[in-house]
Amino acid sequence: MTVVEGQQGVIVIDPLISAECAAAALALYRQHRGNRKVTGLIYSHSHVDHFGGAAGVLPSYGLANESSTTEPVSIPILAPEHFMDEAISENIFAGPAMRRRAAFMFGNRLVKGSQGQVSSGLGLTSSSGTTGLIPPNVDIKLTGEEHVLDGVRIIFQMVPGTEAPAEINLYFPEQRALCISECATHCMHNIGTLRGAQVRDAKAWSKYLDESLALFGNKSDVLFASHHWPTWGQEKLIQLISEQRDLYAYLHDQTCRMMNLGLTGSQIAERLQLPTSLQKAWHIKGYYGSLSHNVKAIYQRYMTWFDGNAAHLWQHPPENEAKRYVDCMGGVESVVGKALAYRDDGDLRFAATLLDHALFTEPTPAVREASASVFERLGYGAENAIWRNFYLTRAQDIRNKVEFHISKPAEVQPINPFLSVADWLDCISIQLDGSRVNGENITIDILMPDEKCRWTLSLSNGALTYREKPIEQDSQQPADLILNLTKGQLAEVLQGDLQVIEQAEGDLSVLSKLLGFLSIVIRGRPML
Repeated sequence: MTVVEGQQGVIVIDPLISAECAAAALALYRQHRGNRKVTGLIYSHSHVDHFGGAAGVLPSYGLANESSTTEPVSIPILAPEHFMDEAISENIFAGPAMRRRAAFMFGNRLVKGSQGQVSSGLGLTSSSGTTGLIPPNVDIKLTGEEHVLDGVRIIFQMVPGTEAPAEINLYFPEQRALCISECATHCMHNIGTLRGAQVRDAKAWSKYLDESLALFGNKSDVLFASHHWPTWGQEKLIQLISEQRDLYAYLHDQTCRMMNLGLTGSQIAERLQLPTSLQKAWHIKGYYGSLSHNVKAIYQRYMTWFDGNAAHLWQHPPENEAKRYVDCMGGVESVVGKALAYRDDGDLRFAATLLDHALFTEPTPAVREASASVFERLGYGAENAIWRNFYLTRAQDIRNKVEFHISKPAEVQPINPFLSVADWLDCISIQLDGSRVNGENITIDILMPDEKCRWTLSLSNGALTYREKPIEQDSQQPADLILNLTKGQLAEVLQGDLQVIEQAEGDLSVLSKLLGFLSIVIRGRPML
């Protein structure tokens, strides 16, 4: 989180991941600089650690305060164009799956210390607390676009498809300061992150860094980012940005060169090395991103998950494949013996592979302990913090017989009042278990006078789709149920409270049936 002093108050850039931490950070600032109000808020990009704590600096509008309001925010909140679409897509469409992966990536369940979690590479760890989203009210759309917030002049650079699908850099001409968001950090970043996300465009990333140099390099005396410490001095900041630019260009171009020669992602990852000049740069080290998994991500971006080997086109799932491998190798005891021999010879990678087959086949205490010991050694030997966390968390789970948590749909999606109706419907549509629908066809019209629109929800062929029309336009298909709701009432209905329904025409049972398919627990019946 960055605090910029304006004429009347402060502008907050990237208010952390949780409201509690953001509030504490702002309190620390005020302790030393006075109780200045927040006069502007900027989200540099669409990842939750850059907007999730907004309620901590704007408590009157956040989800973390009992006195919160849904009234429009009175201060400017700036974000890159398409910010909301990308924030919703990543954090709601794939949120539960990513959170499970993130627990491994950041070592959330590990003890802090030399035998557990020591870092997450980009920082010490991910905070735990109240996360929410206060939507922006100003979209940044163009490179060179300029805004004055509380007397502070800011020039923006659009950098979509770099570290995030929607991202901006900020230049402060009076201060000769460049905020490079998360496009240049003091370690190698992720082209493909292990928590899961769309693979990033390393070529575009490199080009935007070069554009940053061209636009602002010779006009800047300090470089700061959303993570890590500032870089002082024009010569040093130009060198850092240049080396980061060359890093991502090299990874991209060399991966594509070797890919076109016929190598697969895993083969390229084993062969590719950085130039000596880049290896000597400390801000290039693979503490967060790694050359290995970044190369595989670049390959995946162009060539998909399939490596072109026909034997990999229709493999058995891991548990079925494991049993066949174990059978071919003479049983679990034989597999474990071979794995321990590879472990003792230092080939921990293949030992882990063999023991993974044994775990899927017969997870006895001996198999578990052997596997956990291998993952521990892999973790302790990893320079990359998130590899370490993955290995050590896996070792812990194997010993404690912890299985991956599978969220129930009803646990997944609270309705955020700041989001649009379309966002709400997108969120609930992925909660539908299509296999339970059994040929049901349901059409519900929702008239929303306060939004001046009509929404038609259609359930057919196991899929829930929707269409928005002007409220005066008739539905093109007969509806089983017509509801008249405000946006606030619809939010309650989508959370199972049907008591708020005051006007309805048709068969109300189809609404209960639809909510049931969505695993939404009904908390009250209509009072009609």
